[in-house]
Amino acid sequence: MKKALLIMAHGSRAEAANREFEALVETVAEASHDYAAVLPCFLELARPSLQEALQQLEHQPVDAVYVYPLFFNNGKHVSTDIPAQVREVRERHPHLTIELLDYFGNAPGLAALVGEHISVQIP
Repeated sequence: MKKALLIMAHGSRAEAANREFEALVETVAEASHDYAAVLPCFLELARPSLQEALQQLEHQPVDAVYVYPLFFNNGKHVSTDIPAQVREVRERHPHLTIELLDYFGNAPGLAALVGEHISVQIP
């Protein structure tokens, strides 16, 4: 089974912020050999949307798509908006298995990473 990974951020009106996220996704893509494609998408305020990112996969040999919300908290976007978008794209793409992964803020070791990042900045 060929897999694709769509990493989702909120999206920003600031183009530089969106480009920074896209660069992060590109770095993840370069480091990963598990996916036929690794693409960015945005919940709102920027493009591509989840639907548009899925359209980019139309000519890829992909059977399963994993959506990874790069969000810190289980707020309205994570608990309601993103699952609603995933349900919508599942209906539009019944030939694909589309799975919503757990959001970034729930990752084990995140607190340690934050502490490490702070400690390297404070002399």
